[in-house]
Amino acid sequence: MADRSVMIAVRSAGGSTLGYVVSLLAALASCGGSTPAPAALHPESASEKPQPAAKKGVELSAGDVVQRLRGNETDLRRCFFANPSLRGLARFTWQLDVEGKVHGVRREASTLGDPRVEACIGERLGEIHFGDLAEPATARWTFVFRLMAPPPRPKGNHHGGSKKKPPAVDDRGLVIDPSSPGVLAEDAIDNVVEAGYPLFARCYRDGVSRNNDLGGNIRLHFVVSPSGSVSEVSDGGSDLTDRQVVDCIAEGFYALRFPQPDRGSVGVLYHIRFEAG
Repeated sequence: MADRSVMIAVRSAGGSTLGYVVSLLAALASCGGSTPAPAALHPESASEKPQPAAKKGVELSAGDVVQRLRGNETDLRRCFFANPSLRGLARFTWQLDVEGKVHGVRREASTLGDPRVEACIGERLGEIHFGDLAEPATARWTFVFRLMAPPPRPKGNHHGGSKKKPPAVDDRGLVIDPSSPGVLAEDAIDNVVEAGYPLFARCYRDGVSRNNDLGGNIRLHFVVSPSGSVSEVSDGGSDLTDRQVVDCIAEGFYALRFPQPDRGSVGVLYHIRFEAG
């Protein structure tokens, strides 16, 4: 086993590093056709049978939820394999008693449109033990599958033809959509995203365990709703080749909680660069 330094750097306008660089040492082994677009987000159907609810309590933090989900990611992701052509998300909430047992799993919203996948995720969540808690709690998580569209397949053989240039991307660290109806300070956005770096580092560390040389850019559009929660995340031109890492980081963005914007929602483009070295 060898220590490998993994860095997360956010680039600001002009190419300087925005905020700070997060470094962590991960113990890694030294050896080693079109896709349908996501459907519109739809809430849980009123006709679905309500689940029995446990006593509600404090809400687990995103870090606590991720810690408890560790080791169960493979089983949860297998649910999507029932329909590999799917792209989208499914948001779930559930309650926990003091023994860490899951009750009242509820699909809060989904763009998947496949009840088999949604039911599978709910069942897997219900089987997870979250460990002893000081008091009953609630938890929520948004599961994302294939946020990035697959690369287009080459059409025929092109010899000597001119290659199309890739579309230009904005590599500033943080860009607020000027058409946003709401107002939220850049510093407030940056502080919340930076607090989520440990979630993103976990995603990248898992990717490096699959590919020691993994590196690249994550560019995500997200929308901060009037309540301060993230209502939408979409790809903004990411080039990191491990799509599972992109999905994982998108899940982390959905878990962020921002101050409530003034006068409505705020759209943001955020750029994070990952470098293995």
